[in-house]
Amino acid sequence: MTKATWMVLVALAANLACGNAWAGQTWICSVTSGVAVDEDGTVGPPDTGDRERPTFFRLDTSTKELTLLAPKSRRGEVTKLDTAHESEGQWLLSGVEHGRGLSVIVTAEGRMSLSVVGDGVVWSVFGNALREGESLDLVESESTPAPEDESADDSESDSEDEATEASELSKGESTEPSEGESN
Repeated sequence: MTKATWMVLVALAANLACGNAWAGQTWICSVTSGVAVDEDGTVGPPDTGDRERPTFFRLDTSTKELTLLAPKSRRGEVTKLDTAHESEGQWLLSGVEHGRGLSVIVTAEGRMSLSVVGDGVVWSVFGNALREGESLDLVESESTPAPEDESADDSESDSEDEATEASELSKGESTEPSEGESN
């Protein structure tokens, strides 16, 4: 197996309202599970030979490329895809790599399914997809400072005292041995 993986929180209504807003979609995908089935009925993990199993990849519909991001030993490996088609709120992509068929589906809800079909073997890989750039939007929205309350009129020295106290607490916690450690 050469590809896989992460989570998409796509606002489907907004994309549909913008007409061709799906054009040029890019996702960061993560692999959560994978299974291989051989023609004799043997079921097990996909055999990647002596190479590490992919854990994260970037899927780009405009360039029709699947690019491995992790593990580090496989970073930058690219699989060219032949087709990228949007249908009923999901993307379907397919191509050929090393004589095997490769198909990927990414749903608007952020699910990713990837299959690799070779002579006598089928690999099914499942994971999550996050629209590229959306992760930054999530981080920014979650890291917005809480609105200041009416006690904001207090002097700045109170907040400085709190910062010093928090710093001292954190230093005190870090100097104590954790469970199982000794001095």
